[in-house]
Amino acid sequence: MYFYCLKSFLYINASHSENAITHSAQRVVTHRVGLQNREEKILKLSLSIFKNRNFLFYWLAGWITSIGDSIFLIALTWMLVEQTKSPLVVGTYLSVVGITKLIFILFGGIVVDRFDVRRLLIYSDWIRAVLMLVFVVMGLNGMPPLWFFYVIGLLFGAIDAVAEPAGIACRTRIIEKEYYTQSMSLLLITGNVSTVVGPMIAAGIVYLGGSMTAVFANGVSYVLSAILLLSVNFKPVGEEVETDGKRPLEVLKGLREGFSFFFRTPVILAMATSAFFANAAVGITVLATPFLVKDLHLGVAGYGMLNTSIGIGGIVGAALFSLFVISRPTPGMALSTSICQGSFIVLVGITDQLWIIVFAFLLIGFNEAAVNVIAPSVNHTLIPQKIFGRVISVLILIMGASEPIFQAFGGWLMEAVTAQKMFMIGGFIEVSAAAIIFFMPAVRTYKEKMAKAS
Repeated sequence: MYFYCLKSFLYINASHSENAITHSAQRVVTHRVGLQNREEKILKLSLSIFKNRNFLFYWLAGWITSIGDSIFLIALTWMLVEQTKSPLVVGTYLSVVGITKLIFILFGGIVVDRFDVRRLLIYSDWIRAVLMLVFVVMGLNGMPPLWFFYVIGLLFGAIDAVAEPAGIACRTRIIEKEYYTQSMSLLLITGNVSTVVGPMIAAGIVYLGGSMTAVFANGVSYVLSAILLLSVNFKPVGEEVETDGKRPLEVLKGLREGFSFFFRTPVILAMATSAFFANAAVGITVLATPFLVKDLHLGVAGYGMLNTSIGIGGIVGAALFSLFVISRPTPGMALSTSICQGSFIVLVGITDQLWIIVFAFLLIGFNEAAVNVIAPSVNHTLIPQKIFGRVISVLILIMGASEPIFQAFGGWLMEAVTAQKMFMIGGFIEVSAAAIIFFMPAVRTYKEKMAKAS
């Protein structure tokens, strides 16, 4: 109708006006059709990522090391328990790894931007393989001394501070932005399945060959990963990454540039803030779950059921998003899933029905997978490749710091309140933060700004 009205108007006017207005109308119609087509392609079924040889090798390497790390964690924890029979020692070892990583993560981002990320990943695998071999040698005549466990923890934390941002940077350089969410989903499947399968494999290896055999198996996993990564071409997608191989990157300048971009980009700041409180809610949930089981007299079977439910929900969510491409993920999508996740956490706090709690845990896991797919994809789309490592390191530091902080706070608070109230508090924190951030101007106008930029 719109086109025919224009056509009638053109016949009344002069011929030169006819051509001008016809071309204008065609541009308007074409623009509207283009917008409509783009809207239709926001979510589409696609298996193209499985034809990307580079990503498949990268993904397979991730599978191998993820399962190897799960095996190593079980074996190492079991050795510490056997040797010391002290939960304090086990807890301090895990803290050493986490704290060391947080201390070095900012410098790791600078290293990632300064050097070839492909080589960093390969060198990280080789170094960790050597450490596993040294561990095995130290254990030939019995259990290694306790101090050696802490040395290994320090070294692994420092290596992870480089390997994690390097791995994220590599992923963005072997796939198109359109497939960011799909690749994140596949990596989430890797992590979730490894968390389930790894301990079972570790238990079998420890039973048949002892803890040192499990440690050796982890070392082999790093060797296999390094070999696979040698076959991956990490050529940047689109615009070439600008690097300066002649002039060393100053540490303080690098840190300042990473923090500067973080605070000057409202969307990334908003997403990091939301993730901070979402991780806080998850930390409180993890802390309160065993006490919830005890208060409701569900027993160890109920505890296992809840953990299995959240794992299944995560796997289902990751599997679903691995089949569909979200071509233009937005902050609003991520925040909406955070609100849903927080609401289901609150639901756990207001019911004592086991089937409702199990169902809520299932949906918590599903929404957690959705958040972990969409939010990083938004961030990775906005960060320039030449400072990617520095900015990602800032994000990891800020988002990762909330969980141990709120777990410590939750442990103190649970001296006075019940586990169910802790779930209500955690869920309320996540929902409130996501809802407030959802209405920030930078979030509300993100879609329009990206449409104009494209």
